[in-house]
Amino acid sequence: MPELLRSPWSIQFDALLANATNSLVVCAPYIGRGPCDRVRERVLASRLTEFQLCILTDLSRDNILSGATDVSALACLLRAWPRAEVRFLPSLHAKVYVADESRAVVTSGNLTDSGLLRNFEYGVLFDDCETVRTIKSDVFQYAALGSAIGQGQLDAFSAAVGEVREMQRAAERSLKAKMRRELDRRLREMADELLRARAAGRTSHAIFADAIRHLLQRRPMTTTEINQAIQRIHPDLCDDSADRIIDGQHFGKKWKHGVRTAQVFLRRRGDIYLESGLWRLRS
Repeated sequence: MPELLRSPWSIQFDALLANATNSLVVCAPYIGRGPCDRVRERVLASRLTEFQLCILTDLSRDNILSGATDVSALACLLRAWPRAEVRFLPSLHAKVYVADESRAVVTSGNLTDSGLLRNFEYGVLFDDCETVRTIKSDVFQYAALGSAIGQGQLDAFSAAVGEVREMQRAAERSLKAKMRRELDRRLREMADELLRARAAGRTSHAIFADAIRHLLQRRPMTTTEINQAIQRIHPDLCDDSADRIIDGQHFGKKWKHGVRTAQVFLRRRGDIYLESGLWRLRS
């Protein structure tokens, strides 16, 4: 029977962790040090070599520079449990936590100390296996749209955050033009590195093809609706203000051309078809 969760709900979160004997799924745009350490301690305490940990979050530049997500905490977790999978999905807003296939929490609370202890949050705990399996499957569908982030990339992001924050402090102390130019350069480099991690060796066409199939699973859509939805899912890849080349791949202003190429590819392969102005997924 569903249980309503009111703030603070840290006790219920710890109970959820205790019930995770085989797997744990964490889906939250913001992840802080305290709860991340709780997860790490639980995973290590399980002593199960096959324990599966999947973390879906939004490692966008603003999130990690502001400290909303602590990338160093994620890096520590991955060092402690190399089998963990961290995936990066921009525009992620869902907060979902699943233990095995027995319990799932859908809530407004991020995986932060504020989300667990201080903010006025609200959520629902589900414990019937069918509903939990459905919730877990839905989160994995979101995760499939994101990109896997490895230990080295998290360490690099953590180091970059430290550098940028020091530059920001220096810039606040001095408004010299040289420092401002250096800060902008480092921010651009960091943005490129984030985009490189997002692409994960895939072409924009491949990323857009996955997104199109995901969208058409839900309902038929016009080309305009597909473009609008993909821009919401992948705002960093669909930036109308800039054309950036990462490892020979174009990202930015020409994104609609990439979506159109993906549509043509999927249509020729027989995965989708156009009928009465609506793109449909072939069953």
